[in-house]
Amino acid sequence: MSTSLRKLSWCASVVLAMVFLPLTLRSQETAPSPLSEDNMSPADFTTKLKEAWSFLKEETDSYNTAVGKKTEFETTAEFEKRSVEARRDYLAKITKYVKDNKLDQRVMGVLLKASLDQYDADNQVYRVTCPDLIDAPYNIPTILTEIPDNQYVALADSIKMGYRTSSIYVKLSPYLRWRVARDIAKATKEDEANVSFKVRFKIEMGQGEARKAARFGIVPTQILLINQRTNTTYWEQRLR
Repeated sequence: MSTSLRKLSWCASVVLAMVFLPLTLRSQETAPSPLSEDNMSPADFTTKLKEAWSFLKEETDSYNTAVGKKTEFETTAEFEKRSVEARRDYLAKITKYVKDNKLDQRVMGVLLKASLDQYDADNQVYRVTCPDLIDAPYNIPTILTEIPDNQYVALADSIKMGYRTSSIYVKLSPYLRWRVARDIAKATKEDEANVSFKVRFKIEMGQGEARKAARFGIVPTQILLINQRTNTTYWEQRLR
């Protein structure tokens, strides 16, 4: 009797496995994989920015060309209708680009050098600076490139070798006061080559306040002081 029960139990287990295993495998196959963009170099992030910015510029230029000015043989109502249709198509293309490239989901982490400048043993404070910059698109009349106001990350224009440039930098006024025990500070100094700031960004785009201009937003969401080798986070701050 017990042998028969064991056989029935075994058969039931096999049937259940046959039913649930395909479901499990199917759920694993359809689960979205995370985007691995959390350890980018400044140059790699610049490339991503330029790709998105170039698309926005091209579509904005096409939109402005399509709208143009009211012609002498065009009524005001006709011009306004044409403008509305062109704007609708323009915004639809931007929305599609954002969705296709998952810009509404992607958060990109950029690694920047952290310099451990001076430790104050009396107050247990390390002065940390960030010399690295990220090249970024600059403002033009048809595209406003901006970083929302925050405590630690900003955008600055400059002239290099006669050319206008724009750079993203970590503003520390003039350094980060990292409060840390002396033994951890010493160990961190010995491993300084692996210590970095990581800034996480999102890219936003859309039509700006002026009808003929677009907005290109480089949005920092978080800044961290980390050790890449040990995967240690020493300090972090949410920015959005």
